[in-house]
Amino acid sequence: MQATEVSNLNYREFLAALEREGRTADLEKARVHPEGWDIPGAYMQPFVEHYHQHPAFEDYPVVNVSREAALLYCEWLEKTLQAKYPDEIIKVRLPSETEWMYAARAGHKDAPYPHGNYLRNSKGQFLYNFRRVGDESIHRNPDTGEIEVKKDALKRASANVHAGPIFVGPTKGKVFSANDFGLYNMSGNVAEMLAQEGRTKGGCFNSTGYDIRIDAPDEFAGITDASPFIGFRPLITVLEKKQ
Repeated sequence: MQATEVSNLNYREFLAALEREGRTADLEKARVHPEGWDIPGAYMQPFVEHYHQHPAFEDYPVVNVSREAALLYCEWLEKTLQAKYPDEIIKVRLPSETEWMYAARAGHKDAPYPHGNYLRNSKGQFLYNFRRVGDESIHRNPDTGEIEVKKDALKRASANVHAGPIFVGPTKGKVFSANDFGLYNMSGNVAEMLAQEGRTKGGCFNSTGYDIRIDAPDEFAGITDASPFIGFRPLITVLEKKQ
């Protein structure tokens, strides 16, 4: 599996190849939809204008592309790698849910997160890029006695991609540490498309710590169109050709 989510730079190389080859129809299917960053209640115009094109965002995960676009990318990458390594049989595709979960856990059986049981390391540093809800937004419901997050806090979380002193949005592929399989951002950052249509895993930068668990329900189930919260990571298999 690719170590990082497909980046803006990776994706621009793909679009440039389609343009060189004159694949106009595929270029339209694969185009990025930067208007997806126009999130209600948030000032995201700089992202609309710069996220997918500015060099500062080259290593950030590509988002706002459809499932159809991701599949075209996998086909292109397979063809590109096959030409580069003619002595191998190379296949590139989106991972199944089972494959994705196995890769995310990296040998930690039943672990809720890619690094084990916790959201922080031993130094108290967060291991993932996700929506952090402060203690000031958590209260006990006087009627039920249950602990709840205040609704207005969740509303702010969903509306404001830039919120408070901490930047909340996608981050570069290797800002947070990799899991034991060398894979980055398997939880948080951007949700990742699966082979099963309309399915993602991992949650995103706007998901809560509970929702970026490896076995968490899919927040984005049914979405196949472009979304600012969804990217993808190809699974690449390599076999030696028979002599």
